Amino acid sequence: MDNVITDIDLLQQEAKKESSIDFKMVTFSLAGKDYGIDIMTVKEISKAGKFTFVPNSAPYVRGVYNLRGDIISVIDLRIFFNQPAKQSGENELESMIIVRLEDHVIGIIVDEIDKVVGISSESVQPPHPLFGDINIKYISGVAENNNRLYVILDVEAIFGTKNDEDDTVPAMESSSGRFAAAPAESQSVQQASEPVDQSERELGFIKETLITFKQFYASPVNDDWIRRRYSQWFEDRYNSNKSIQLTGVDDADSYLTSFYSPYTESLWSEEYIHAVTAFIPQTSGVNFNVWNPGCGKGYETYSVLSMLKKYKSDLNIKIHGSDKDLISVASAPGLLFQKNSVPDFYQEFMVESNSGLQFQNSMKDLIMFEFRDLENLEVFSRLDMVIIRDVLSFLKVELQNKVIQVILDNLKDNGVLILGQNERLPNLSGWEDISANGISAYRKK
Repeated sequence: MDNVITDIDLLQQEAKKESSIDFKMVTFSLAGKDYGIDIMTVKEISKAGKFTFVPNSAPYVRGVYNLRGDIISVIDLRIFFNQPAKQSGENELESMIIVRLEDHVIGIIVDEIDKVVGISSESVQPPHPLFGDINIKYISGVAENNNRLYVILDVEAIFGTKNDEDDTVPAMESSSGRFAAAPAESQSVQQASEPVDQSERELGFIKETLITFKQFYASPVNDDWIRRRYSQWFEDRYNSNKSIQLTGVDDADSYLTSFYSPYTESLWSEEYIHAVTAFIPQTSGVNFNVWNPGCGKGYETYSVLSMLKKYKSDLNIKIHGSDKDLISVASAPGLLFQKNSVPDFYQEFMVESNSGLQFQNSMKDLIMFEFRDLENLEVFSRLDMVIIRDVLSFLKVELQNKVIQVILDNLKDNGVLILGQNERLPNLSGWEDISANGISAYRKK
């Protein structure tokens, strides 16, 4: 009888365990250790091979893969995490997990795919460096199941589609110093006795919520634009009987609509290229090095290269395009265009394929697209030109200043820096302002 009771108890415990499962993950191995990713991000698993090589891509980019007509980027997770990766034969298939993140589909290569494991989310422990050989910021937690320890990866953090909440400041709870007014109740007794300008307080709140909703940091780099925009915003919202304050992401997007430079996420027009051509610095050498941080999917980088090939064809051109969005930068070398969407200016630099137009390999060979976070800044010395439109404003103020100084230190004399159309250098020490025709440009003295 005791044995029967014991068996019933075991069944009840098992049933209770099953009912508590509210998180499932696809598990796999890397270098002999067990990992998992949220099954909700997994589109499918597959055995795949014969990836199409992408020139000048980072070492962890295996290439692109035709997934039933859709071209996806393929990342070797082992190389990305500096893990040993066995060289596969030409016809050997590899284990690939295909994940969907927002509008992106990407394949990740692992050693072996194991199975789907269900656990209780309450059993997931916080990440700790001892649990893995990878950066803790890519780990969402650690869980044990059937005497196996799984490191649960945060694929959104890995591939740059997740906003870092640690970098945001809740509206009206932060103190961002000189760039935002504090709520009236936080003022000192001396300040409270002075008249408080209502518009300055409203603007201060807007600056705070731009950080919260868009990670847009008010600073001397963009202060002129923010104030101009606030005047128009106030008038528009007042006339439509809406709150002046930003109540969500949609409001923040609306506020920033006029901030962005022309041809963001598209090839530059021929007219805009002609305007930028005036700022190409003269050089006594034959090598011409350009850095394009925040390159995204590569539209701007290809635009700059086409401009230089057209008007400075005698130079040995090398462009470094970098971005912290891994998916975008990994797909940049294979960027495709529909023929009717490409300005005539670019046609001579392109070749037609079954999927559309793309830039010739001879052009791609002149660009190095890299996954690079400006928080851990490594730069290229002896630069002739830096094009960093609309990027500084989305960095913390301290990092804005650091990046500007690093650019100054690494530009050649007479080298040129181009910022976003609504960004300005707050300190001209070492710089000459040569801005014109709506282009914010500076020459190193």
